[in-house]
Amino acid sequence: MRLAMSEIEWAELVVGSVTAALESAHESGHDHIVLEVYANDDAFRLVNPTETRFDSDGHKHLARTAARAAARHGFEIEVLHLQAAAIQAGLATQSGDADPIDALGDAGDHLTGDAALRALGLRAADLKQAPRKPATGRTLAARIARWATDPDAEEGRITELARELIDQRLDGALRVVEAMLEPEDFAYVRRAIDFAASAHPVGEGRAAQPAALLISPVLRKGTEGRDPAIPASLREAMAQAARDLEFAALILAPFCVATSTIIRLQPSELRDIAEALANGLEPPVPPAEPADRDVCLLGLAVPDGDLGDVVYDEALARRIGAWNALASEAAGGGIVSPPLTLAHALDLLRRAKLAIPDEPPDEVESDDEDEGAAGDEAMVMAIALHLSSIGTGSALVTGEEGSVAALTITDGVPDASSEMLREVLSAALELGGTLFVVPAPANGAPAQGHAFALMNGAIEQLSAKDAAALFADEAPEDWAAAPAAWQDAPPFEYEPEL
Repeated sequence: MRLAMSEIEWAELVVGSVTAALESAHESGHDHIVLEVYANDDAFRLVNPTETRFDSDGHKHLARTAARAAARHGFEIEVLHLQAAAIQAGLATQSGDADPIDALGDAGDHLTGDAALRALGLRAADLKQAPRKPATGRTLAARIARWATDPDAEEGRITELARELIDQRLDGALRVVEAMLEPEDFAYVRRAIDFAASAHPVGEGRAAQPAALLISPVLRKGTEGRDPAIPASLREAMAQAARDLEFAALILAPFCVATSTIIRLQPSELRDIAEALANGLEPPVPPAEPADRDVCLLGLAVPDGDLGDVVYDEALARRIGAWNALASEAAGGGIVSPPLTLAHALDLLRRAKLAIPDEPPDEVESDDEDEGAAGDEAMVMAIALHLSSIGTGSALVTGEEGSVAALTITDGVPDASSEMLREVLSAALELGGTLFVVPAPANGAPAQGHAFALMNGAIEQLSAKDAAALFADEAPEDWAAAPAAWQDAPPFEYEPEL
């Protein structure tokens, strides 16, 4: 797996690998991505003799994560499965100064479909995305989710939402937010919330300075136990070293914290830790155990000006070296990774887990400018066909800002004009909304309805439970066609290629 790397440093490598793989896939213009997998460590070392960060299993993990990301972006997954014997045969034909990677050529089996996924340790089910819950209503989770997907949303609004979440300690709402958003959007909004939660002023009144939680990961060497406590004299020395690294001040926690604890921190806990450090108190987070190897130094740091203007020269390299030596000593000896904000570290860990690039790759634009409009038109037609398929009944389309459109369907024909129906459905697909459908019951039986969520040009089947909850929240109380009960929505047939 990974070798001599902290979990946060490994996460950064994973995210970088995913980002590079997606950029390459998009630039290629192909509808597939080819990933290399080595049969064993012998094969891996033939091509990567100097790699010290990971072994063949670590390389497979990188490839597997890239595959998950690429599949989510619509790419077919193919694998070049590399055997040591075939690589050696390719190397035998090379000149002595050639790059070993050039020996791959036809040195492996080219796998596609389920065989490619098995080589990566994946199944087709692993690449399927759970359906997103609709981000409708006035709950905190829904408001956060809508902020994440609104290109016109004010940046400062997320700070207000984060404060509401933290003040009420509603960290559990983030699980609902995650169910409402695509992974990239969730990572984006969670990073914004973590940055807001981990920021806290140091000082009072006009003398107050903005500060943020900072960590320095350390991978301890050896297996012997170590005291997590950091002596006061060493903390003062590290505060001075931080000033040399362009930080105006650093308030360091009096002990190391296990990275496994850092990973689980919630926004309200970030605020508690930052507030305690700002007030000279011991932060409410457990210290690392003596046997923990992957740990972090934790502190509250005040930046000195714009850190983006720092010049990386020999002098700065010496100051970083001094910081690393002190950080290693504070942790009891080990390999130190560069300090970074805690919010950034949590973002890297989350992106590595969810297979998300550092920044979304630019999609290759279609030469057909009408392609998007054609797709929207096809979806609107598919919804209209579904409404016609119920024969006789009613439908309700709710949208943003409380908009509501009620339809009566008789013998498959809605009472709205085709132009009006197209306008209502297009707006709901673009801005978000819910389609409630109530077929007329037969033989006097109670009416039963079903519902679909509309968002970002797509439609999602809703369960009976979700349909009932959304109807209670969005539908007018006096709608005469309200059903007696709700059912899970039937499969929705939509063939965009048609």
